[in-house]
Amino acid sequence: MTRRTTIEIDETLLARAKKALGSKTTRATVEESLRRAAEGAETAAAARSAGQRRYLERLGSHADLTVLGSEEMWR
Repeated sequence: MTRRTTIEIDETLLARAKKALGSKTTRATVEESLRRAAEGAETAAAARSAGQRRYLERLGSHADLTVLGSEEMWR
């Protein structure tokens, strides 16, 4: 799905992005920039999730999960 939008873009920044990405048009530059930003954020979120999973998997060997889940823990 595409949508027509009017925005103000810094011409110097746009020129730098076009050069860096090898894009010929403003649309191609904006779309590739958005794609890369989204992929970067998704990759970072997946890495954080994987790190949290690894931490939780190791937690059992460092703490007594029964105690952590009990009422004793919070007294």
